[in-house]
Amino acid sequence: MKKFAFLLVAVFMITSFADAKIRRVGFFGSPISGTDYSTFALAYTAATSGDTILMFPSTTLNGTITKKLTLIGPGYWLDPNTTPKGNANLQAFAGISTLNSIVFDVGSDGSVMSGFYGGNVYIKDNNITIIRNSELIININYTNPAATVTNLQVLQNYRVAINNYYTNASGSTNMNISNNLISYFATSAGNTYSGNISNNVWAYDATQSTNNLNGGSATLSGTNGIDLGSGAYLLQNNIFLSYTNAAAPSNYNYFIFSNGGNSIFNYNLGLQAATPINWGTGVGNVITPIANAANVFAAWPLIATTSADARYQLKAGSPALVANRPGSTVNAGMFAGSYPYKLSLIPTIPTIYTLSSPQGNNPPGSTIQINVSTRGNN
Repeated sequence: MKKFAFLLVAVFMITSFADAKIRRVGFFGSPISGTDYSTFALAYTAATSGDTILMFPSTTLNGTITKKLTLIGPGYWLDPNTTPKGNANLQAFAGISTLNSIVFDVGSDGSVMSGFYGGNVYIKDNNITIIRNSELIININYTNPAATVTNLQVLQNYRVAINNYYTNASGSTNMNISNNLISYFATSAGNTYSGNISNNVWAYDATQSTNNLNGGSATLSGTNGIDLGSGAYLLQNNIFLSYTNAAAPSNYNYFIFSNGGNSIFNYNLGLQAATPINWGTGVGNVITPIANAANVFAAWPLIATTSADARYQLKAGSPALVANRPGSTVNAGMFAGSYPYKLSLIPTIPTIYTLSSPQGNNPPGSTIQINVSTRGNN
């Protein structure tokens, strides 16, 4: 039955991309010549600009991209039996495709990467979209000799670290970094940066970061300060919560901005701390009392029985809601705004999320009735 689920998912994906050439890596049905490949390297060699490469579970994405491609993996947090929990009934399978290292080099303009777990991403061309991945390190300044790339989109990722690679005069302009759980952010002075940083979450809990009472450290942001590198950013509707102690005078704020003099801060939410957040220029920023720590998200600091990423949905009455931040027009956080976060990082393709047979797994005879439920994930 499980194998049949993969077959159906693959067929549905292919019919959903009728206008593009689809190439598959790791598909374990009967291979189709010109469609199925055993490794990403083979699929990449065969691909032409505009193609899509589907990576099935237990495959690895690695290499240098010099073509415009759409790279799609299955997502993450798909298994409700893990600790912390994933989300049930979002895919008919719970495997992952891992990322080792990928370079979007000259020629990759317009490429998209979605649905992968782990690894390094290096940006060397314009109009790259990194959407719905987990545990990534994005190196946004990978041009040597110095050059400036533009229109990098970093959207709806879970625990993404963003930093520059070279400290030369390279730059990245018109970035859009939205609706992510961010584990680390640092860009260095001397480079040219600009863009939008909206509806992200930075959330750290030092009191229980290494045990499962709050899901463990892999469900939280890092403890680093946020270095804006003198970039010209618009930061709005973000949530910055650092929890180290229930007593306001003792709660230290790890999320301290540096080199933010050229940025604008609007309608962000922070937790009261001994070291105040320096919002810089802007309006409508809110500091909520330490007593509100457990009222911001559905399950934070303690995760309880919530899934790893669903914990960051806003709680009823949350101080991050638009009604509690005068002047704002949208809720704060990763589940609001223009690109609301999608649970389990499901790529923006139709998927089969339930698959069953009223005849059981091993029915007699030569036919079997299959009940299939599908959904879109835009």
